[in-house]
Amino acid sequence: MTGKLFFILDTLAFFAITWLTVYMRHGNKVWDSFHHQLWTFVPVFLFASFVLWLFSFYDVKLLRKQVIAYRRLAIAFLITLAGSASVIYFVSALPLHIPTPRRILIAILLIYFAYVYLFRRNYFKLDVAKTNLLFFGDSPTLTELVKEVKNSRGFNARGYETAPVAGKRYSLRNLDMVIIGSKLFREQPQAWDVISSQFIAKGAVVDTDFNAYEQILRRVSRESIEDSSWLLRGIGNRHENSMYGMLKRTFDLTLALCLLPILAPLGCFLWLLVRVIDGEKPIFKQKRVGLLGKEFNIYKFRTILSKTQESEQERLTKTGPFLRRFRLDEIPQIINVLRGDISFVGPRPLWIGEWAILNHSIPHHTIRTIVKPGITGWAQLNFKAPPNYKTKNGQSTLEEKQAFDAAFTRFSYDVWYIKNRTIGLDLDIMIKTGLRMFIKDSKIG
Repeated sequence: MTGKLFFILDTLAFFAITWLTVYMRHGNKVWDSFHHQLWTFVPVFLFASFVLWLFSFYDVKLLRKQVIAYRRLAIAFLITLAGSASVIYFVSALPLHIPTPRRILIAILLIYFAYVYLFRRNYFKLDVAKTNLLFFGDSPTLTELVKEVKNSRGFNARGYETAPVAGKRYSLRNLDMVIIGSKLFREQPQAWDVISSQFIAKGAVVDTDFNAYEQILRRVSRESIEDSSWLLRGIGNRHENSMYGMLKRTFDLTLALCLLPILAPLGCFLWLLVRVIDGEKPIFKQKRVGLLGKEFNIYKFRTILSKTQESEQERLTKTGPFLRRFRLDEIPQIINVLRGDISFVGPRPLWIGEWAILNHSIPHHTIRTIVKPGITGWAQLNFKAPPNYKTKNGQSTLEEKQAFDAAFTRFSYDVWYIKNRTIGLDLDIMIKTGLRMFIKDSKIG
């Protein structure tokens, strides 16, 4: 099921709930009351739908992977109620003599959001809602994908075999996709006859583990990153809209100039706050790696008081936790946006020391610089934090397996973004980053 079908069902549910609520209040006069107040019901529903979209309740791929968070739904409900009530009470105060559903608004929204919760929570428990997958092959990507699928509530692994068995009859009933390891045909050429006759010839959808991993998890696998040919096909063969670069730069400049009158006074206040409370130079400048490996200075409000060279342990300033919690330390980067060093959306610009470490540790890591870095990005939105580095003999190293895995995972999200970047995706990332500033989401990574 797609988000559009979710929206259609939500529309039917909302107006059915509204009709029943009006009926419970007005009885036989239900049609007159419903008809007169319809103009307010429609905007309320559209506003509620927009809020639910902001909080990813129409993101079917995400909903397949995780259970609905009570906190997110409660905040979405409060925002919808406050916004709807404000408009309705404002209209009712005007001498327009238009009936407004003030008394039943809370009841309608309470029932509707209860429906949203129950529907989203239980829909993927139905067999008809699950995506049925059949796996053939033996690869790290396939193993990880099967594990993720088994831990997700919206998928059903119909079988996992190292190779298809000749002569065995496989059922295509309710089978949505056959996923094969990228090395299956090379290692076992006889598998091609079975796959082609039993699945492809009968109209089944067949795809490789690399592609399926990307579609389901919205990042790329480690094995595919290490495959030079896949990177060439996936990124080098991308047909990018010729207008994308120009539109993105125009959008960056327009938004930066619009935000400047707001952020300038706030920036001055924060500058004084850091100076007075922490007694440090408020602006922190650091060398970062940008587009095509070009170095530039990035500007942030200082949040680190000091570091010890031996352990690289950060010690935050007094204002540091507050600035980082609401990402206010990023405000000076609007200067970098205006200069063209970075965009609002893109892979995180790396510190030059981190850049050298990861280039040595991760295959094809330099590919992240084929696009301009950003203040926020797909990896920042979907994964928790950058890895921690240790210092050995004066040189930063990436020794711990946990740190290496974290760096690789973040890079896998960056590669996915590079492959799939569009203006629409950039806007989605920016909006959800804005929400993340005020709402801490525990379901990341």
